[in-house]
Amino acid sequence: MVKALVLVGIDPNKSEETFKKIKSMNSVKDAMQVYGEYDAAFVIETEHTVGVQDFVKAVRRLQGITRTVTLLEYT
Repeated sequence: MVKALVLVGIDPNKSEETFKKIKSMNSVKDAMQVYGEYDAAFVIETEHTVGVQDFVKAVRRLQGITRTVTLLEYT
């Protein structure tokens, strides 16, 4: 199992709508709206690192996404 924290920058005009879309994705275990350089943080779990890549690609395709950073947890 791979766990990751994905930080997401979201255009202010799309923030609520985009946050809800990402929060409803299958891999998301926890979702937080945050303040600072990023607007949201998502804890995800997938079987393999490819699942993390797929999640990030799907997020980046959404309207309103300005940037992402992914932090992987290895145990």
